[in-house]
Amino acid sequence: MTLDEILRRRVHRHFLGGEKAPDVVTLARRLGGIHAQVASSAQAAADLRMAQPPDLEKALWTDRTLVRTWAARGTLHLLPAEDLPVWVAAMSTRDRETKGSWLKYHGVTAEQMADIFRALPDVLGGEPMTREELAGAIIKATGHEDLRGPLTQGFGAILKPLAFRGLLCSGPPRGRNVTFVAPRAWLGDWEPVETEAAIDRLVTDYLATYGPAEPEEFARWFDLRPPLAKKAFQRVTSELPEAPDEDTVHLLPAFDPYTIGVLRQLESVSSGPKAAVSRPQGWISPVVLVNGRIEGTWEPGPEITLFREQPDWVGTALTALGRLGS
Repeated sequence: MTLDEILRRRVHRHFLGGEKAPDVVTLARRLGGIHAQVASSAQAAADLRMAQPPDLEKALWTDRTLVRTWAARGTLHLLPAEDLPVWVAAMSTRDRETKGSWLKYHGVTAEQMADIFRALPDVLGGEPMTREELAGAIIKATGHEDLRGPLTQGFGAILKPLAFRGLLCSGPPRGRNVTFVAPRAWLGDWEPVETEAAIDRLVTDYLATYGPAEPEEFARWFDLRPPLAKKAFQRVTSELPEAPDEDTVHLLPAFDPYTIGVLRQLESVSSGPKAAVSRPQGWISPVVLVNGRIEGTWEPGPEITLFREQPDWVGTALTALGRLGS
């Protein structure tokens, strides 16, 4: 496949072509999770890919068909609730959080983390708890008063290992406060999934949307140990169907899954500087996508910044989207 064919295929598989996602669960599964570090970006990414804007709040908190949790790369994603056991089986292979350097950086000891893991099933269930409430319950159960700072830290670093093992996920917000619940109490219990089968499933799904790719690329995208990714690539087979030959122009929101999926390939798929797309402090810019290539960036307002001159049909499409190139 040529690069042009690959990018057009990815656009199609991302539901950014003529085909729209039939429902938000199918969308979340196809994308390998909807990146949800910024809630408004998650909604915008879903809106682009569906005929009608989905009600993500309803899917999360009423229907419970989606679950919000720390997943790939340790960032918040919206995942299909029924797929959570697969993700947990794969994420449970992570061992970085058991290393001395990680523990020291986050101000906890291996003994404290072990005590948190033991205590959590007894203190967290299906009733949502705020971060402060959860921290208080864990401290009471473990006797580690010095855990209050690490447990209430805004980015939730100490809570992520618990999410990776299926012990914690987001609950419905309480005012401006986030809450947490135990997934098995919130969604229903599940049978454990075998680790290799889980990784194989996620590799197959990844290749179907982001492929072709090497195992190292999947390992970076997921944040999986490279040897596990390499073995999975040796076990699975994946067919890459051709994509429709259609021209497309899109304004992708910040942190869009498509952009995140090509961050390591920006030299090939972007006509502009990498720093314009992947900015400091982990910010991923809203981008102009033309047939799968990143051709500019945009911000709220009527104008965009194109990296190079575009054909007339691109300008016409941007005008139809209410944007003028600069």
